[in-house]
Amino acid sequence: MIEPTVTFGPGIVPTVATDELSLMPDDVVLFPVPAIYAGDLVSFQILPDVPADLAPDEILVQIFVDGEILVEGGLVSRNLAGQSIGLFEWVWDTTSREGVHELRVVLDPDDRIQVGDLNQADNEVRLDVLVKGAADRPVAERNAAWLTHETESAVIHVITGTAAHRDLEFVSGIVDAAIQQASQAVGATPAEKLQLYLIERVIGQGGYAGSVMVISYLDRDYAGDGFYEVLVHESVHLIDRQFAPNRIPFLGEGVAVWATGGHYKIEDIDRRAAALLETGLYIPLPALIDDFYPVQHEIGYLAAAGFEKYLIDQYGWGRFRDFYASFDLQPGERYSAAVDRQLQTHYGLTLAQAEVNWLAFLRSLSLTEADVADLLGTVRYYNVMRHYQRTYDPTAYYLEAWLPFPGYALEQGITADFIRHPQTPENIALETMLVATDRALRAGDFQLAAVQLDSIEQVLATGKFADPLSANYLQLVKQADTLGYEVQVIELTGRSATVLATPAGSSDLRQLHFDLNGGAWVLAT
Repeated sequence: MIEPTVTFGPGIVPTVATDELSLMPDDVVLFPVPAIYAGDLVSFQILPDVPADLAPDEILVQIFVDGEILVEGGLVSRNLAGQSIGLFEWVWDTTSREGVHELRVVLDPDDRIQVGDLNQADNEVRLDVLVKGAADRPVAERNAAWLTHETESAVIHVITGTAAHRDLEFVSGIVDAAIQQASQAVGATPAEKLQLYLIERVIGQGGYAGSVMVISYLDRDYAGDGFYEVLVHESVHLIDRQFAPNRIPFLGEGVAVWATGGHYKIEDIDRRAAALLETGLYIPLPALIDDFYPVQHEIGYLAAAGFEKYLIDQYGWGRFRDFYASFDLQPGERYSAAVDRQLQTHYGLTLAQAEVNWLAFLRSLSLTEADVADLLGTVRYYNVMRHYQRTYDPTAYYLEAWLPFPGYALEQGITADFIRHPQTPENIALETMLVATDRALRAGDFQLAAVQLDSIEQVLATGKFADPLSANYLQLVKQADTLGYEVQVIELTGRSATVLATPAGSSDLRQLHFDLNGGAWVLAT
């Protein structure tokens, strides 16, 4: 994804319509999640309902802790879902603040807004916030610190005790190769070494970029095993902003997928785009361009890459680069209108004509059943993954996520926001099931992937691990926990299971073998 915080242009509007300014308890999110320990620097994300005709930065927010004002400011922008957001990063120092505190958040405290705010009573939320003792902090976090390592192409920042720290030498070579691929694809050399932060939690689909890259690297990466591809993708965003600073999301994400050779894996972009047509998932380009991020993620990124790859294949990278680099948005112009204007300037084609030509090319391609099954399986997998996020790991959901810039965190030694995340047995079981699903899809075993997704969806719908497959995963997670291990990967084979796990407070991977005996999983001897 491009840029941590997006201010929407005329082509994108909020996805949630409301005519009343209001704030509910669920609209106030405190970080780190899922718990706060004494010594944490706490951030606040405020997500109120705001009428579309109100400017977010004109709405004052005040935050009080125990009756004393902590911070105030405007709603800074809109997130990828179109919601107005207020971000107050690392503003509450909880050192020696163990216990329960009263939090009060107030919108428009002076009642300056009249139109669109008839009910002042729903502008305020009060919450009790528990700050746990410092001694209760997770073992893996107690000695965590940032560590910086330079390679030929990058400055890599990792947190000690994490998987990225453990694998730093291995990762360094991958990082340099990814940046080299990105540079060669877009024909530009980075002006300086790229700044890369590797974090031990999933945010969104595993990466975002503004002036730096932030990428997930963890053993139980439930957003998919595409670390190299995410590296190339986000590297493209950093490099192409040197010559295309005004690129819009549709163009920027399409170029990144094209340069990578696929989205989460190397794939035939043309055939996958053709499968969008075959399955009825295709979205006409004007609608996609104008409302890019709220569209189903995999569909939008694939269509953007397919269209831009077609232009590059037909007319060459040089012409496309000129089109891309000179892109500008005139006052009041919709994104699709700007693309149409630029296409006419550089290609002598309207957007409608270019789309017709591209679709004719896609229809000329012959698809296999595997092409269609792979696309449908991938879209379903990520839809289920985001359902999991919204239910069990909500601050990871990309449309509403806080995408923190870690430079300040590095300076201040803040690590919790980049490694702490929900880790109940239920979280771990579902995440290992998602990991297994991703592996099945990559192996072309679409039937196994569908079985896994059916089971995950049942759990998400009912909150219960009632079917045999999910019950086995949960039982294995709990059994490993009693032995002092956190499960990272589970491979089930009949009545046997191979488990990759880490001892408590360690990143060292161990392989464990379990057998199903009398309805219970026991460690094999």
